[in-house]
Amino acid sequence: MQKFLFLLPFLLLSIQSVHAYELKGQVKLSEDWQPRVYLASIQSPENLFVASPDFVINEAFVDPDGNFTLSGNDLPEDPRFYRLYFVRNNSLAIEFTNDYQRNFIHLLLDNSTQLMVTDTGGGELFDHVKIEGSEANTILSDFEQSYFQKRIKLNEINTIAKRDFQSQSLNRSIRDFVVKCEDPMVGLFAVYHIDDRETDFLRNANFYFDFQERMKAAYPKALYTAAYDDLLNSLVGYRDLVCEIPKITKPWRTWIIWGQSILIIALLLWIWKLKSRKEVEEKIDYGQLLTEKERKIWESLAAGKTNKEIAADLFIELSTVKTHINNLYKRLGVANRKEAILLFNSQK
Repeated sequence: MQKFLFLLPFLLLSIQSVHAYELKGQVKLSEDWQPRVYLASIQSPENLFVASPDFVINEAFVDPDGNFTLSGNDLPEDPRFYRLYFVRNNSLAIEFTNDYQRNFIHLLLDNSTQLMVTDTGGGELFDHVKIEGSEANTILSDFEQSYFQKRIKLNEINTIAKRDFQSQSLNRSIRDFVVKCEDPMVGLFAVYHIDDRETDFLRNANFYFDFQERMKAAYPKALYTAAYDDLLNSLVGYRDLVCEIPKITKPWRTWIIWGQSILIIALLLWIWKLKSRKEVEEKIDYGQLLTEKERKIWESLAAGKTNKEIAADLFIELSTVKTHINNLYKRLGVANRKEAILLFNSQK
């Protein structure tokens, strides 16, 4: 019995070590980068393109040879997405780089993952990445690198029409990748790279429904499966809003639309009368109400650009564009993109 008690701590230690992740890496850091590497958690796939210090769960020093090790036993047991990234020397904030060089890669980890990440590029950070220890992460990394290179070429296109054609081609290649991908979790990572998912869903709804079935079959209780269900519900809601769907549209939907239209017309008449009574003759200079970036985003909306196109043009994150648009709506006193565009055209 005493012998068993003596061995118990070693047994417990060995059991804990089985359920611990270890991420080793070797990178080529220039003097532009801080010698620290960060690992950030991504609670929802929607946050794949959102950077914040609040998401950091681990960090490590990078030695002069570019080696680092991140380890612990506090990750969830189910596979989730994480971001591995570096920060420039002249930056105090944790951010993405918006130029032609990535400062990050994404990984699919659980609490027992053992990975080796090697930057094998020609001197540029994450120019090419080799991942050992996980086939799923190798596939994910290859997809991300290919997508990043295609986005660079897409952003170099000057005309809106040509960029739209190339964007649709990129979306088609992503859907093909997802269909062929054996692990739906890696496929989910790719799905969230589809540009303008609302429009893509209108054209390829069956693809999104089929992928939902794959996620439920492979990961029925996963957090990301529930997140994808929410995404699909929002896409269906968008479709029902802009389209008449046979056998899905409810009989009373038309009455609701007519009722809403009447209420909107009545409200507009009331506002018009109120303005007439106050004899508001001066035209509001909306340009003075907006910041410079909000004015640029307003012009981009009027030009028919998508949120991702605006983000690429202004070199800001998609989430930042959405925040600016919401602020823009409040300042203009409009409820949606259509009203903002109508108001812009009325100012000419």
